[in-house]
Amino acid sequence: MNDFVMLLKAKELKATPQRISVLKELIKKKHPTMDDLYEAIKQENPSMSLATVYKNIGTLKEKGIVIEVNIADGKMRYDIYSQPHIHIVCKNCHHIRDVAYDETLFNYQSQLETNEKIEIQRLDIIATTNHCEMCQKV
Repeated sequence: MNDFVMLLKAKELKATPQRISVLKELIKKKHPTMDDLYEAIKQENPSMSLATVYKNIGTLKEKGIVIEVNIADGKMRYDIYSQPHIHIVCKNCHHIRDVAYDETLFNYQSQLETNEKIEIQRLDIIATTNHCEMCQKV
């Protein structure tokens, strides 16, 4: 919990119980939908409304703490952005796997910034596959 407080303060946000609840569930669940997130939060905090969860996700997204992962099933997924990583999304079973950047992507980002004369705050990459190790196990 102290990590969440420090993370929120680093982004100039108050460490409200609602924000901490959202972050706790995002850590527990891998890439939940808004419905998944809300249902889990409701178990521990029945008084929190869906509107409050949406509002807090929106604030956390604005500050770069949370990112949205848009996948083929049409349901937005959410993830804490702790370090640069790629999301590998399976079109078949909708499983999402995180893969860390390697030096090549950092070099590409640097080259892109130079070529375009911009500063990239975050490079979001979603790689889509037709089948993954999770759905091949079944």
